[in-house]
Amino acid sequence: SSGINAEYGGGQYKNAPWNKELPTDSQIVAHCVNTYLDSHLPRNPMYPEGRTFTTQYFVQTPSKADSKKRDYALYQSSIHPPHFKVLVGEEVWEVSKGRNNLFHSLLLLLFHLRAEQHGMLGPVNLGPTGLNMLWIIE
Repeated sequence: SSGINAEYGGGQYKNAPWNKELPTDSQIVAHCVNTYLDSHLPRNPMYPEGRTFTTQYFVQTPSKADSKKRDYALYQSSIHPPHFKVLVGEEVWEVSKGRNNLFHSLLLLLFHLRAEQHGMLGPVNLGPTGLNMLWIIE
């Protein structure tokens, strides 16, 4: 069978082979992470749709990495195959390609937030007194 997910064992959806019209595993996981963090960050009046993390800290191609000045963000630079990078200031941190790229990018972003942002994602603490996500990289 053909398609992006076929590279990694793929599958079928409604008796049809997986194809580029369907989301990849990475896209599904990124959506879940974005939605989880959207639900835990306070609403920002600049983003009335309530998707604070997705709007402020997630950049997806075709938007350019430097399209908005931001302190840090998760950047999806390619849709097919999915590829993620980490933006820190004006730097783009490249992360190795492959099926673990999203996880490595998330870990790198968490490491940066712990080391340089005192464990804070905007106003939310990612440590034990907040979302308790930093234990992942301890």
